[in-house]
Amino acid sequence: MTETADEEALMTYTAILTPGEDGWICAQIAEVPEAISQGRTPEQAKTNVTEALRLALDWRRDEGEPLPERAQVTVRVPITRAFGRAH
Repeated sequence: MTETADEEALMTYTAILTPGEDGWICAQIAEVPEAISQGRTPEQAKTNVTEALRLALDWRRDEGEPLPERAQVTVRVPITRAFGRAH
């Protein structure tokens, strides 16, 4: 099976979701610290930080900066206590 150019360009980055005391969820990309956003739900935070990541990568590309590699280790834990249910 042959991959298309779009499929080859896809990269996976690590989003860190942190609940705030104000009810908002902060989301940041570990490998691209300038890609940061927030949302009221984990899903909204993920959507928003994905857009922030796209903008940060576009900026890096426009400035001739290298695109970061994916983190070497990704750890997944249930977040039941932080958000009230596991995701």
